[in-house]
Amino acid sequence: MRARRASGLSAAKYSEEHGLSKGSLCRWAAEVDGRGSRVRPAPEPRTAFVRLEVAPRAVGGLVVEVGAAKVRVEPGFDAGLLREVVRALAGGAS
Repeated sequence: MRARRASGLSAAKYSEEHGLSKGSLCRWAAEVDGRGSRVRPAPEPRTAFVRLEVAPRAVGGLVVEVGAAKVRVEPGFDAGLLREVVRALAGGAS
C-alpha cells in the first residue's frame, strides 16, 4: 500500500492504472493497516501486486516470465526451487 500512497493517486485511479478493483485494493489496505477482520495485526507487507496472465498450457511444460526473464518449467520440477528462483528474479523479497 506504500506504493499507492507514494503515487499520490486516489485509490480509484491507482486501481484503474494497475488493473485492480477499488474494492480489492481497499480490502488489502485495511488488512495491511491492521483494520481488517483479522484478530492479530497484519505483518509488515513484503509483497507487491503483479499482473498474472494465464496462457493456454502447452503439453509437457510451461514458461514462467518474471520481468525480462523466462524460466521453462518441465514436468517433475522442484516447486520449492521454482519459488526461490521467482523470488530472486522479483527482487529477492521473501
